[in-house]
Amino acid sequence: MNGMKTVYKRIIIIFILFSLILVFSGILLYNTYQGLGREMIRRTALLIGDSVSEILANAADRDLESLTPHEKSSLRRLMRSLTSEEGNIIHILLISDKMRILLSSDRSVEGREYTSPEELKNLQGNAPKVIRKTWNDSVRVVDVILPLMREKNAVHGYLRLVLSQKEIQNVFGDIFYLFVPLGLVMALLIGFSIYLVSRAYTKPLETIETMAENIAQGDYSYRINYEGQDEFTDTFSRIDASLEKVNVMQASYKKTERRINALMQAVDESIILLDAKRAVSDYNEVAVDLFQCPVEMLFESHFQQIIAMNKELDELIARSFEREENVFGHELNLWLPDGRHVLSRVTTFILHDENQVSGMLLTIKDQKLLNELQNNLQRSMKFGVIASLASSISHEIKNPLSSMAIHAEILHMRLEEMELENKEAIDKSLNVLQNEVKRLNRIINQFFNLARVKKTDLNAIHINTVLEDVITLVHQQAIERNIKIEKALDPAVERIYGDPDQLKQVFLNIVLNAFQAIHNTGTVRIATRMDAGQLLVEIEDDGCGMPPEVQERLFELYFTTKHDGGGIGMAICRNIVEAHEGQIDFKSVEKKGTTFYIRLPRMSQTTQINIAALRRPSLSSSGTAR
Repeated sequence: MNGMKTVYKRIIIIFILFSLILVFSGILLYNTYQGLGREMIRRTALLIGDSVSEILANAADRDLESLTPHEKSSLRRLMRSLTSEEGNIIHILLISDKMRILLSSDRSVEGREYTSPEELKNLQGNAPKVIRKTWNDSVRVVDVILPLMREKNAVHGYLRLVLSQKEIQNVFGDIFYLFVPLGLVMALLIGFSIYLVSRAYTKPLETIETMAENIAQGDYSYRINYEGQDEFTDTFSRIDASLEKVNVMQASYKKTERRINALMQAVDESIILLDAKRAVSDYNEVAVDLFQCPVEMLFESHFQQIIAMNKELDELIARSFEREENVFGHELNLWLPDGRHVLSRVTTFILHDENQVSGMLLTIKDQKLLNELQNNLQRSMKFGVIASLASSISHEIKNPLSSMAIHAEILHMRLEEMELENKEAIDKSLNVLQNEVKRLNRIINQFFNLARVKKTDLNAIHINTVLEDVITLVHQQAIERNIKIEKALDPAVERIYGDPDQLKQVFLNIVLNAFQAIHNTGTVRIATRMDAGQLLVEIEDDGCGMPPEVQERLFELYFTTKHDGGGIGMAICRNIVEAHEGQIDFKSVEKKGTTFYIRLPRMSQTTQINIAALRRPSLSSSGTAR
């Protein structure tokens, strides 16, 4: 609208200028007519004076002092006939050269002498005079003084006429009222002309302004609806054609932008775009998650805060901008505002636009995640090797163990029949040998169960029943260790699909680990409930807890903190839970205890179901139907 305001201002200024010119011209013309009117009054007054002088010619040619009373009376009557209060001639006087009124149409002033310097100045002289003045303080008159000449241009008196200016004033006074309507008409004509001219340009300007507003708002689909046929028509048609091309380009640009955004979101590493001023111009959600940006805070501000906290990252970005060099895989430990730190691998890529640096593509990978992926890959490779070797070494290991167990039993039986002095010591050694063989066999069975690809036989079970069986199994051991078991089993939890023997192995392993963490006197709490559509089992202890280095490797194969442990128990537990399409997690605080969380899907969410098992009644671990 600023453009239209400027146009209207200009129109108003032009109109004011034209009005001033018109008024100035009117005043000038009026003054000219006024001057002409004054000249006409003067000439008319002199003409009337000459006429009256001709009428009074007999008296004008004689000595006025020598007029007889009869002549004066005749002249007086003649003067009265020429004068009238409503006419042009109001008063006629004959004045002697001694400045005394000898004869007048008003007899009351006869004999009066002029003594005023102004009057004397006006009367004296050899040239006719026309003086405009106000008579009797109300009537504007024209005073005409004509000198009466004798031979040799000798003045012997003066003829004085007092003429009314009323009629002449009316004629020339009406001129003003004539010019006012005329001026208004001319002003209207000029204003209307300016309006027509301005309208011819303001409408196209309004059209252009509307177009500019729509384009500023990003609406390139706008088209100029101009119905006029003038010099703007062709220009607007070309603008419409250009807008059509721009609209197509914008649609293509938006499509490309959506594809780029989709690619940015699909990439599993954080991507941040910086402009030439090092401000964040774009980013993906992975970056938001990596740097834990608060919901109430803009990521742009959050990342600038991170740069300010990490001088090495700030210097890396600044150096890459200054040298226009790309940096690949630079490892940094980035500190976050909440006190955490992220071990990351930073890559910078300088962006150019017409040989000028326009920004930077910054990618930041979570090195800890990469390390976990590598560890998982190594773990998978280990499991693969174990799985491939398990079947080939199964007999090679189990057969010697079986032979050792059988021969240990035979030796024990034979020694029972013999009388030996150190028989008790030998029996004790044989018992140790038999127990160690059993323990070794149990570890090998766990190893083979882990390596073997076993199909989980899922049945509809009640998880509380499985936990009750586990509690029954460990009840005596809890009493011996002075450990209290608290139950909070929600009877309203839903039934799930699961293998009760395998789940019992998971729960039993976690409970026994809790007993070992408590050492002596403590509490183990076992609870079940529905949480977010899943069945949640919590096993909590108030034992010694786990240090961070143990927590990181808890589910790692062969990792153990026990002098007689195999390091495969928790790996088996995770394998079993994942086979049930569930999740296992934990939270541990040193000197306060550990809580395990086992989440299992509800029946409607289980995808791998053994249909044959569903057709037969489900059994608990004790074999009773549920």
